[in-house]
Amino acid sequence: MNQKDKINTLSQYYKDKYGYRVFKLGLSTGIACPKRYNPCSFCVQNTFIDEGIKNKNITQQIDYLIEKISSKVKVGGFIAYFQDNTSSYGDIEYLFSLFKEADNHPQILEIIISTRPDYISADFLNMLKDINKPITIEIGMQTANDKSLLFLNRGHLHSDTERALKLIMKYSYRIGVHIILGISEETIEDIENTLDFINKNECIKDVKIHHLAVFEGSKLATLGIKGISLEEYIEILAYFIKGLRSEVTISRLFTSNLNREQIMLNDFPGVKRMWLNKFMEKKHDIKKNKRL
Repeated sequence: MNQKDKINTLSQYYKDKYGYRVFKLGLSTGIACPKRYNPCSFCVQNTFIDEGIKNKNITQQIDYLIEKISSKVKVGGFIAYFQDNTSSYGDIEYLFSLFKEADNHPQILEIIISTRPDYISADFLNMLKDINKPITIEIGMQTANDKSLLFLNRGHLHSDTERALKLIMKYSYRIGVHIILGISEETIEDIENTLDFINKNECIKDVKIHHLAVFEGSKLATLGIKGISLEEYIEILAYFIKGLRSEVTISRLFTSNLNREQIMLNDFPGVKRMWLNKFMEKKHDIKKNKRL
């Protein structure tokens, strides 16, 4: 049994939708995060953005990434993925110019905008109505538990996520959420609380899952947090996905570190294919009502 038979991946969703393989291009607005002076405890900048897009406009970023990816794999289409920092933060007219530039690119099929729940506004969402291509809004909820949000120094509460979702639901945009598994001191009840929230909110169509990565230089590292191991994470991940609504797509299973110069203190041994194989074995074994 292969991966697509066991989990509902976003890549398969796009392949079913368009009839060919689609790849996300990680783009940057070039605007610093609003929390840059008091960052989230896990955050170290430049861990998930290709260094090659720095100082390039949106069209140049897209063209650079398309050329880089197309030289390695065969891809039929591309998604403009504004994932860097907080992509709804900044002057609205300027942001619109960036999104419209991606909208006008002939090889872009859709646009994904990743942001914080406390930076979603009616003005921002109204502005997006002038974009022609389909839009997904990704909300960095991370967890449904306020004590964990405080530990992560997110600067928002779960009520901000609830407010953001209610606001986005007034529009036709697809909605995804980011979550972190393996947060220090989270119990199985805390994890189930996050899972239940996603399952009850049918507006959430996609979940992007990260493990709590501890990068050198982050607040977590200074606190002596070691982070979760591969074995511990796979146990939690398999349990979480086993209980997730079957129609929810999964766009990520592990934290990425595109800039390999950044040191991850709990970097998993081996390669991602090995991690996936371990995950598939564990997910197949876990009973739906098992408690960790």
